[in-house]
Amino acid sequence: MASVTTEQATGLRRVLFVDAGGRRRTIRLGRLDKRQAETVRARVELLVNASIARQAPDRDTAAWVADLDDVLHQRLARVGLVRPREGRALGAWIDAYIESRSLKPESKRKLKQTKVKLVTHFGEVTPLHEVTPDAAAKWAASMDTLSEAARKTHIGNAKTIFAEAVRRELISRSPFAAMKGGVTAAQNTRYVTKEEIGRMIDAAPDAEWALLLGLARYAGLRTPSETHLLTWSDVDFGAGKLHVRTPKTERFAGKGRRIVPIVPELAALLLRRFDDAPEGETQLVKIRGAGARRRKMLAIAKRAGVELCDDCWQTLRRSAEIDFATDFPAFVAAKWLGHSPTVALRHYTTAVPDEMFHKATRHARRHENSAAQNPAQQASDSARNDTHRPGVETTGSAHNSGQSKGLRTSAEPSKTNKKWSRGESNPRPETVGLPHLRVCWVI
Repeated sequence: MASVTTEQATGLRRVLFVDAGGRRRTIRLGRLDKRQAETVRARVELLVNASIARQAPDRDTAAWVADLDDVLHQRLARVGLVRPREGRALGAWIDAYIESRSLKPESKRKLKQTKVKLVTHFGEVTPLHEVTPDAAAKWAASMDTLSEAARKTHIGNAKTIFAEAVRRELISRSPFAAMKGGVTAAQNTRYVTKEEIGRMIDAAPDAEWALLLGLARYAGLRTPSETHLLTWSDVDFGAGKLHVRTPKTERFAGKGRRIVPIVPELAALLLRRFDDAPEGETQLVKIRGAGARRRKMLAIAKRAGVELCDDCWQTLRRSAEIDFATDFPAFVAAKWLGHSPTVALRHYTTAVPDEMFHKATRHARRHENSAAQNPAQQASDSARNDTHRPGVETTGSAHNSGQSKGLRTSAEPSKTNKKWSRGESNPRPETVGLPHLRVCWVI
């Protein structure tokens, strides 16, 4: 049991209790009023009971602890009732979070960009619990000058950062929990045809550049993270397979490598590069410098008369998956590209090439030509359609109209009033006493 004591001379209050180890402990509260002191005493009792039972405190108590000011929280931590707060300031916590994660350099770079956005708006030393849902919404609104994809990326990063703070019990709830963030579905629907990539390959300065373009367009490899790791030992000409190492997904079990088919166009580029490579060189592509590589690629496209979007390498990769998905099941195409079918639908197979429309309309044109060559069929169709056209009187010239005239009056009516049960929706003739009715059409 915990109790509250008050010093007569100073009016300072304290909470006295016995901890799980049987030791008498004291928590100084200062000049709190009696009601506030009793609230602290009740929470201390719950924390002590949870400590004795070696269980986490209930949700309300955990939320109360998370909302405490740093002074009282530190006093509870000194007597072992709560964990010490570490990294509670916004900037310090984000730094600690980034360092605790095993991430690729690009992922860390994006998280650091989000940190700049957060600390610029809230302040470096702002406590985490002072970032409210309303403040979070205002922060998101302040990024209205950014693209939708950039905004969602920063919001998604903030959700992840604060969700980890909740998991570590630094705060009770995340102010970003109800906000939508993450990756935005691709808006670029540019499809580079095989004729266009052929012109670009012809405009490439050497066999290495031609192969790099081919690996992106014909195999859908990520540039440069996958293209620049390829060696000649990864190329199996006999089986037509390209063994690709995948740094982006290697942290997932079984996702560190994948196999991509070597299509005939790519095989020709590989053989050309093999003949052109110096003796003893093992790496297929060594073109360095992200900015220089992109500028060179756009210059090649300009010489070839091909217009590309800003995400030029991704456009080639996306076009490769569209080709694969056209000829093979979606799960196969996604497997070759190194992601899930869901990701493929959101970000890759977003364009429908004109060839697909031509293929679809060829069937329609073939059917139309076939109908035009059969006048008898056209006449029959016309007569049949006239009988269903509003405002046209049905005559004996319609199909089978003469033979079917009077059919209803010639049929013998039922001579029984026997009913069937409601449970039989399609009764047999013998159930209701009706004779079998046979109708013969004279053609």
